[in-house]
Amino acid sequence: MGYPETLEALARLHVDPRFREAWTRDAGQTLAPLTLTPGERAALEQVDRTVVDRAGRMMDYHRTERVREQLAWVDEAKRPELAPLRLRFLQDVLPEVLNREEAIAFCRFLESGAATGLPAYVPQLARCERLRIALAWGLLPLPASGPHVEAFDFPVLGLLAALAAPGWPPVEPRPTRVEYLKVPGLPAVMLRELPAP
Repeated sequence: MGYPETLEALARLHVDPRFREAWTRDAGQTLAPLTLTPGERAALEQVDRTVVDRAGRMMDYHRTERVREQLAWVDEAKRPELAPLRLRFLQDVLPEVLNREEAIAFCRFLESGAATGLPAYVPQLARCERLRIALAWGLLPLPASGPHVEAFDFPVLGLLAALAAPGWPPVEPRPTRVEYLKVPGLPAVMLRELPAP
């Protein structure tokens, strides 16, 4: 009990939408399982709901922008169907420290089957982008010699280019291999589609 537990509860009010929603409905019940003193619990129950709501919305916006910084196609103005998916991501996945990790977490979320109702290629786009970010920053090992090559069921690079326009482009599945070539000294990779074998 004490200061660290109080800080943890305050942090959860800012970053965890489900905890924040439960606290708004019934602060006492939400805080009861935490190891807080009665005074700490009473103080947390009295925190201004407007301030908590505003701080939570700011955190949610910040997380959304961190993902968009890395994944330009995750744009609700062009693809409004992403809005409920973003809300589920914010609720189900705790925030990461760095922007790149936040984007990787969003990609993993899409790959895990969360993208129901979206085109079948969305999880493949997410995998392509996750690999791009992770390989660029050295978060995944590269082959000892030569580029990293990954197989996809859709022409993901063409799709990523097409997503500069609004909507979801229609595309048929086509086995595709993508080469990831690390740019020396920079957190970047160059991608190109390889000819069919």
